Amino acid sequence: MVEKSIRAARILEYGKPLSLVSVPKPRICRDEEVIVRVGAVGLCHSDLHLLNGEWKSIIPLDLPKTPGHEIAGWVEEIGKSVPTNLLTPGDLVAIFGGWGCGICFYCKQGNEQMCESAKWPGLSSYDGGFAEYILVPSFRFLVKVQDTSILPEKIAPLTDAGLTPYRAIKKVRHHLGPGKSIGIIGVGGLGSYGVQYAKLFGAGSKVVALDRSDKKLELAQRCGADHVINLSSGESIKEKIMNITSNKGMDVILDTVGAESTITDAIRMIGKGGTIVLVGLMGNMGKIPVAPFVINEVKMFGSLWGNFNELKEVIDLQVQGKIISNIRNFKLDYINEAIEMLKNGTIVGRGVIVP
Repeated sequence: MVEKSIRAARILEYGKPLSLVSVPKPRICRDEEVIVRVGAVGLCHSDLHLLNGEWKSIIPLDLPKTPGHEIAGWVEEIGKSVPTNLLTPGDLVAIFGGWGCGICFYCKQGNEQMCESAKWPGLSSYDGGFAEYILVPSFRFLVKVQDTSILPEKIAPLTDAGLTPYRAIKKVRHHLGPGKSIGIIGVGGLGSYGVQYAKLFGAGSKVVALDRSDKKLELAQRCGADHVINLSSGESIKEKIMNITSNKGMDVILDTVGAESTITDAIRMIGKGGTIVLVGLMGNMGKIPVAPFVINEVKMFGSLWGNFNELKEVIDLQVQGKIISNIRNFKLDYINEAIEMLKNGTIVGRGVIVP
């Protein structure tokens, strides 16, 4: 039998551009596996950390490797144990990225993205979605999209950029309501969804978007932000926040960047009893002033990705038209150009690779 080849963008060496190469088309070897024809893959800042080798000590990979973890496409082939009433070839699916073992404490909680031995696409022994096809180790990780009129490029970013702020804001929605405020720091892929969730679940809270790009702040306004603030304007950020919040400070802040500077900004803007949620991974460390944290009873915690059911909920919101995906498409041939634009911060919304 002649082995079929597909195109894939691979990491051959850390710190170098991805290489477009021919690789064997994946084959089903276990009965619960599924092959998906990739329709779209989101570009994430995590990909930059991976490509630069910044995570090689915590996520060691055997190179070459195909990255890409925000994936949607069509079922191409299913293993023998995949229930036929669940998936059939041609179905549009989103790929849930938290490939957990299914039996550890966290998996049994329903949080497979926190699995003790998680294997994420493109971030583990499995290749990711920057290719024409991908092998998914189990049908358990696929969400069927019932509305087939939606393009996969609208679905792919939901698996991370749409999912991560959704989980985070669900955790703090009880702190929101009339007379309250929520700030979204960073209006990139995650932040544009975060602004929309803040409006949906904020129950009348003021939504404030903060970024260093006027174009991204314009996107935030289109997504429903009540106020926008340019962090690079040189003006007093705290003074602006106090004017917006009647001198209270923010009740909730979602930091989608996670750099030392944005953590510092969040601490300056948060009010008494306020909550800061970190979801971004741009930095390595942040400094926390102890006295204000104690005196003002500030809370800070992290929120990782989202679980399978939360992804289904996010997709339902997209299908219902409750949220919109702000994307910019790139062909696989131009993936390195797209990565440079992501690195330079010139993509407004989410960059999506369409093979």
